[in-house]
Amino acid sequence: KRAEKKEKKEYATFFERLTDAVSLTGDIAGDMIVYLAGRHCMIVRNFTSVTEYTACRIRLKTKKYDLCVEGTHLRLEYFLPEELRIVGNIVGLSYAEWKG
Repeated sequence: KRAEKKEKKEYATFFERLTDAVSLTGDIAGDMIVYLAGRHCMIVRNFTSVTEYTACRIRLKTKKYDLCVEGTHLRLEYFLPEELRIVGNIVGLSYAEWKG
């Protein structure tokens, strides 16, 4: 058990260092950023608003795009001004240029 806990802690520390090492400069600064962790977790940064929210579809508006996440049992696990997390069975992701 002790070795397993140590391994998990080392993995978490490595992941934190890797995340901190990524800097957002140049062309992607301010653009939508999407992190996918398998098929069940997604983090979106730099969105403007949520325009549709059902268990099968979540639509987000960003500065340049409309982002559509489709699946089953979708829900917002957390919702902050700069970031949100979608969990559930994610089966599709699409985006289109915003014509606002």
